[in-house]
Amino acid sequence: MFLFAFAGMTSRAQDPRRHRDTLNFGAGGLPEIMRAPVLTGRSQPIVIVPRGMEFCFSKEIDLKMQVGGRQLEQTTYLDVEKGLTGILPPALGGGADILPELEHFSFTVMSMKGNIYQYKNQKGKNGVEHWVSTGNTQTYLYQSPERQGAGSAGALVRKAVNRSYCGGRITAQAYKYDGGTTTWYMYGSRFPAQLHAVKYIGAFGVGYLFCQEGLYLVMELEFTNSFVRISDIYNVHACFNPGEFQVLEDRFQRKQQEEIVREQQKNDAEAGRATGECAAEKMAVVNFKKAMNDKHAEIMRRVQGGNMYNDTAAQRAMLSLDDPEDNCQLSILEAQQRICGTRAEMAKYPDRAASLGNNINCLQDQIRTLQDALSRMQAIDRQYPGAGTNLARAHAEKGRIYYQLMNTMPNCQ
Repeated sequence: MFLFAFAGMTSRAQDPRRHRDTLNFGAGGLPEIMRAPVLTGRSQPIVIVPRGMEFCFSKEIDLKMQVGGRQLEQTTYLDVEKGLTGILPPALGGGADILPELEHFSFTVMSMKGNIYQYKNQKGKNGVEHWVSTGNTQTYLYQSPERQGAGSAGALVRKAVNRSYCGGRITAQAYKYDGGTTTWYMYGSRFPAQLHAVKYIGAFGVGYLFCQEGLYLVMELEFTNSFVRISDIYNVHACFNPGEFQVLEDRFQRKQQEEIVREQQKNDAEAGRATGECAAEKMAVVNFKKAMNDKHAEIMRRVQGGNMYNDTAAQRAMLSLDDPEDNCQLSILEAQQRICGTRAEMAKYPDRAASLGNNINCLQDQIRTLQDALSRMQAIDRQYPGAGTNLARAHAEKGRIYYQLMNTMPNCQ
């Protein structure tokens, strides 16, 4: 969940139009705060669409967190009837309102069913543009690892520690998984020796957790040098209408398809000119470009075939849109074409043989450098197989090699 909410840091102003009601944490307040029908089975989570429906939240949870030495505040909204979570980015202080009119607005809405929509404004040529990225979860639902393995982590075991929260109005009991390093501070009507997690709604690990033993409120997660804790909870009626936001993936697909058509026309024209001297080398370049354009079209098909959070094929396809290995292979073919052309020029102009020979030597050095980089990239593919973090790490490492290559490769005029 940190990936979603840390996407953009921003400061936010309070919205004077909205009223919050502080929850009563006293003895009579327990039934009020411990109410999450979507977890207890009194209501069902819903599938949401990125546009065309308003999202309304009934709970606001204000958080304080320390991550990587930084202290931040963050606000999460919950619809405990329909199973929705709304997440504003962490801020360096203050503010908690959903204000889509702001230029730097960023807001993530998640459903327990598996929809994840990230709403974000950006400055365009004609003013502020409103975009929503769906990660394809409107079609292919996200399945969280926690949900897929519910109960498989074992039991949370009660510890002889408790803490007070919200100005001393609430006391939570510490729990830990055996062998785990994270401490969970839980609030509920009773504190048995063990808790077995089933369903959850919230963000950053805090929020409502339904266990086999009953409903609990996770008040804090404490782990090595970091924590996330609830500083306050409010009853609210806060709504967000995403009607103005355009689906980013739709624009992306349209632009990519246009580029595929343009590249196909360009390759066909180059193929028609691949005659005369070095025709074989010219066609090798054209054929590789055609193969890469076909690959581009196949990538766009695979990108649409799964969500960008779970689906390995979709993740790999997106990353391979700009594959440094392809760039290296194309550069090798282009250098070979230039060598052929330079040799033909030497035959025509023997008086320039020395300078042209130096150019050929330089191009051969280029090819060796490119082949070395290509071999290193292929070794990275073997080092980081699979998906998720490994896939992203492999792409980043290959990108680093390619960046170094562009700054060190011989420049052959």
